[in-house]
Amino acid sequence: MSDTAITPPPAPTFRRQGDLLLLSGQVGVDESWRPVTGAFQDEARAAFANVRRVLADAGARPDHILKVTAYLADLDDFAAYNEIWIEEFPERRPARTTIGAQLVTPFRVELDVVAWLGDTH
Repeated sequence: MSDTAITPPPAPTFRRQGDLLLLSGQVGVDESWRPVTGAFQDEARAAFANVRRVLADAGARPDHILKVTAYLADLDDFAAYNEIWIEEFPERRPARTTIGAQLVTPFRVELDVVAWLGDTH
């Protein structure tokens, strides 16, 4: 992890509208907002850990996720992202989109998540 913390963006971590939950983009930072450095997989796991934390703060669980849009700074990381995806969602997988994008330095992945808190039956 980097020794330098970044400033959190001026946005809420999530927004709830009825049973729809929209998470602000989640990146690989620790609880002190220090970027996770090292392998892409470490950063991606940290981003998913932040997704789980925000979901919990909103009273939701990972199985409430409907869709994940992943923004990758380097599409050469797509195979590694798929490995992490399978770890995070071993069975019931949400819809997803993966996009190559220029991200704010030093991040290599950002996750945009939509979840549903209503009746799923």
